[in-house]
Amino acid sequence: MLTIRHIRHWYEPKLPHAVFLDGLFAGLLKDDTLQLEVPQGDYVLKVQAGGRLPIGKSGKSIDLSLSSTKQISVPRTGEVECLFRDRERMWNILFDLDLIAWVVSWFVILPPLYKILSDAFFVVWLLRLVLIRKKYYRIDASFSERKPLNSK
Repeated sequence: MLTIRHIRHWYEPKLPHAVFLDGLFAGLLKDDTLQLEVPQGDYVLKVQAGGRLPIGKSGKSIDLSLSSTKQISVPRTGEVECLFRDRERMWNILFDLDLIAWVVSWFVILPPLYKILSDAFFVVWLLRLVLIRKKYYRIDASFSERKPLNSK
């Protein structure tokens, strides 16, 4: 048994995540948990949010997905639980504070330095997001022994 669980904060929206095993679509995580019955073996687990944005009529597209992969081993008995969360906790806090300051700027005139710092922060955040988009999530795998149903 393989269980994949999304650990998120209360304020984060529930976004669907696609789950792939060895490059094959295994399921869609809609409610933060997905349980799969898979045979014993080694797998490459990939969790992905987002997709591709088509450009023009030529069939070209830009990959806008956020994903991560991890090598996991599924034993014959027991359960493997994979927990994943984004690596952006500190950046999210800073972005939320900047968003609050932006809303405050609608009602109060903030110094011009705020606009410069806010724009620079956004560019750095966006650049970092593009650079780590294939390693966006942190995936932790743990094994637990499953007892047979008829044992006491």
